[in-house]
Amino acid sequence: MEVFSLERVIYQTIRYFDIFNLPVTTTQIWWCLVTEQHTGLRWGGHRQYALADIQRELQESSYLKENTGTTYGYYFLKGKEQLVRERLRRHSLAQDKWKIAKWCARFLAAMPFVRGLAGSGSLALDNTNESSDLDFLVIAHPNRIWTTRLGLLLVSQLLGRRRKYWDRQAPDKLCLNHYVAASRLHLPAALHNLYNAVQYRHLVPVYARSVVKDFQEENIGWMRQHLMAAAEVPLPHYNEIRLPRWISTVKKSIESLLLEPIGDGIEYLAEKLQRSIIARHQGSKAGRVALSSDELAFHPDTKVPAILAAFEQDPGQRQLL
Repeated sequence: MEVFSLERVIYQTIRYFDIFNLPVTTTQIWWCLVTEQHTGLRWGGHRQYALADIQRELQESSYLKENTGTTYGYYFLKGKEQLVRERLRRHSLAQDKWKIAKWCARFLAAMPFVRGLAGSGSLALDNTNESSDLDFLVIAHPNRIWTTRLGLLLVSQLLGRRRKYWDRQAPDKLCLNHYVAASRLHLPAALHNLYNAVQYRHLVPVYARSVVKDFQEENIGWMRQHLMAAAEVPLPHYNEIRLPRWISTVKKSIESLLLEPIGDGIEYLAEKLQRSIIARHQGSKAGRVALSSDELAFHPDTKVPAILAAFEQDPGQRQLL
């Protein structure tokens, strides 16, 4: 195994984000240093580097100067300067999408049994295009995950922002395709890969930041197999929301009622209804669909295997093996 090298880890990080045509800043590199297993550059208990260490390496490393470029504070693979202009355009576009997402989140968060909401995907990275939807991770009350999903589908439909299963593209629609129960935040081994580690590292807490933080801390162990990542969550995001007190009071009252035996019946019916609809539309697509009381996940058209293969098979990787 190759001796750990910070300059090579920085290069790996820039190269990973290049798959998404995403130039990155020094802070973004530091926040998400890629130490993927196949690179031979596993973190293995090395100290957590400071932002100043990353800055110094970018300025002084001849290897990085030969293999990467920089414009306006963004770093990219050599010869891809044109991506910076597109990066700035996508960042600007994401701010408009965040306005819609934040407005919708106020209604989503008010629904019974929603314990936490986090922006994810291209929205969380501020790397959206015109056709991008609005991805959210939903953390639900234990034993009420099906009721939670049914409520969120109804409210997103009323808002005119629900993404339907047949939509190939759904610009500015809510993509509520991953729910986890607050009592079982640790994700299954099937999701323990570099792509998901980066995604969950960049979650933007929109509602109940402490719950989102609990989710990240619960999964930080396997994430560190792929990233040099500390457990802490950033300071409050400017798109974070708080429910008015009276809405929180009404929400708690409804939840108290639905935690009684009548709520068990509603959960049973909600599960039965949704399973029948899902079975009707699921088909034989490859991908991951999880249906349990701990997790609901709908990624039938996932591109994760192709993304991970692109990272591993990139010709630039041969320099490091």
